[in-house]
Amino acid sequence: MAATVGLLDFLAPAVADAADEDKKAALVLAAAYRPWCLPEGKQDEAHAWYAAWLLYQRKQQAAAAATVGVIPAGIASEKEGDLARSYRAGRTAGEAVDDPMGFYAQYERLAALCGYGAITVARPVYGCACQGY
Repeated sequence: MAATVGLLDFLAPAVADAADEDKKAALVLAAAYRPWCLPEGKQDEAHAWYAAWLLYQRKQQAAAAATVGVIPAGIASEKEGDLARSYRAGRTAGEAVDDPMGFYAQYERLAALCGYGAITVARPVYGCACQGY
């Protein structure tokens, strides 16, 4: 079973006013991020949280574009008179994503239950008399 619009509306009322087409698109995109190791119900919950995060990001971008136009990447604020700009610090790999409503944090909480698997790497064989080397 996949997460539904009803579950999305229940878990994330902040995005319940989004268009049904947008909700369905977010659920389709979020399906690829379902933590498959969890039971079906928890997978649906994680799926809905990820979709809510996508919808909230879209909502914030639309609101910012409607009020101030398009802000160039990396600029946190801009002022017209006596031009003043402040720039955002770049993110490092360890920093969290923008998540003011906590949707992504809820998704990560569930996805972390799966843990991380071991990585196995084959050691290359150099200088052997094997065929094809």
